[in-house]
Amino acid sequence: GVSVRVGASSQGMPSPALPHTLCEETFASPSPSARWGTGCHPTTRLCLEWLSDAIQGGEHVLDFGCGSGVLAAGALALGASKATAVDVDAEALVVAAANLELNGVEQRAELLHVREVVPGGLVPPADVVVANILVGQLVRPSMVCSLCANLAPGGLLCLSGVRPHEIGSLKEAYGTWVEWEDWMYAEADPGVGGEAYWGTWARLVGRRVATPEQTAMLSEHAVS
Repeated sequence: GVSVRVGASSQGMPSPALPHTLCEETFASPSPSARWGTGCHPTTRLCLEWLSDAIQGGEHVLDFGCGSGVLAAGALALGASKATAVDVDAEALVVAAANLELNGVEQRAELLHVREVVPGGLVPPADVVVANILVGQLVRPSMVCSLCANLAPGGLLCLSGVRPHEIGSLKEAYGTWVEWEDWMYAEADPGVGGEAYWGTWARLVGRRVATPEQTAMLSEHAVS
């Protein structure tokens, strides 16, 4: 695994280290308002474990809904050449910037507010997209387009922040864009001390395909 230091935690409280040295917690954030990104949530663990296999070196990674930036930092520590970290919360971007600097990878990272990201706007597009966001946001047509149209054909999309029973909704929403790599599907339960993250969480991975229908979908749904 990869060890990622999270000095500023968007949970606003110190948390125990993740198993398998995937993440180290050090200090609490002065920002208790943000909800995601301590690195100790089961979905963060699922994404980091997947990145440790998916990153071969030199990739451009889009971390959409970056929170504290732990996934972007992890991808860069694993050998990605660039990470674009995106969030709707300006405070989260400040925390992410601090954590990227703490890990010594800030020179290879770009931080953007979600308003700065449009379908097809990343040049070059990402080779890997990770979105650890709740299902209600992930299935929005505008989110589907933002993630998939900024992913190069053949690139990998990793979706988490969801429950196993929500996987069917994701497959329906992304089916025009993605061929699913079902062998990469995984589930995780909270570990010791993770009672706040009750229940089972899931990770879904697919590979971007290019089809003629996607151009029409971009024009129809980019503003939905």
